[in-house]
Amino acid sequence: MDKKKSKTKAPKILPIKAQKHEKAKYHHEHLPDVGVGVRGKGALLCLLSPRNTGKTTTCVNLFMNSKDFYGPDFFDEIYIISPTINLDQSARHLKEKFITFDQYNPLIIKEILKTQEELGEDAPEIAIYLDDCVGLLDKEIDMLCTRSRHYNIKLLVIASQKFRGALSPIVRANITDLIVGSPFPNQRELDAIAEEFGDNVPGGPDHWMKLYKECTPKKYDFAYMKLTNPTRMFRNFEEELDIKKTD
Repeated sequence: MDKKKSKTKAPKILPIKAQKHEKAKYHHEHLPDVGVGVRGKGALLCLLSPRNTGKTTTCVNLFMNSKDFYGPDFFDEIYIISPTINLDQSARHLKEKFITFDQYNPLIIKEILKTQEELGEDAPEIAIYLDDCVGLLDKEIDMLCTRSRHYNIKLLVIASQKFRGALSPIVRANITDLIVGSPFPNQRELDAIAEEFGDNVPGGPDHWMKLYKECTPKKYDFAYMKLTNPTRMFRNFEEELDIKKTD
């Protein structure tokens, strides 16, 4: 009996081959890998940036700048949910172009998901931008973060001025891409971000803080992390850093 067992091959996990006709729509490799054109792909971009540090400008570029970013026609539909959209002149282009809501309500999320589910394989490939909704985030957002890819949501952006106590463990666990803006005057908040994400780089939180400062020498600069394996880190989507710890 033991001899027979020893001759039996051990179970081996094999990779699932992608369907041949599925090819992701091109975008620059420094941007979140949203996988438009490939079922089950998508990204959750968390944008942590204090007030008046350019987070709206960053998102306007993501969704409106066709030259270097996704542009307005990359996704089939874009939903903007922002309680401050009517107060922010920088966001007027988003309001003019996309489906916008100036109040967060969990029913909005439920309706979007219901529509996507009913359309099934014909569901559009969409993006959702949640801006200044911290304090309003609820179980619907938690569910959205865990299930977004299954509803053909290719890019979910959550923009927040705060980190500690603002984003649930479920949201944080599903982040695929992270932007940390500057200047970040609250050192305790910045320390918490370093503690949460620092182990993704060699040298841990201390080295992450050094890299963050290297990314943000000027106001409106930001550090961008692709939480891939291995992690990649950039200054403003432009310059990729060598994240190896050298000292």
